[in-house]
Amino acid sequence: MAYLGLVPSEHSSGSRTQRGGITKTGNRHVRKAIISAAWKYATPPRCSKVLRDRQEGLPADIIEFA
Repeated sequence: MAYLGLVPSEHSSGSRTQRGGITKTGNRHVRKAIISAAWKYATPPRCSKVLRDRQEGLPADIIEFA
């Protein structure tokens, strides 16, 4: 994962360790693709009001399939 830059930054002094966000080292294109895929997976798809109105009255299995 270090090749991709997906490791936390670290600021250490003595026994104190503070970790930050992911570093900007590594392949930025791969890092961006992985982070975009993670956000897409983490957020549920939203359905617009227009689409919900069109789906009104349809059977649940058809709405789920669409």
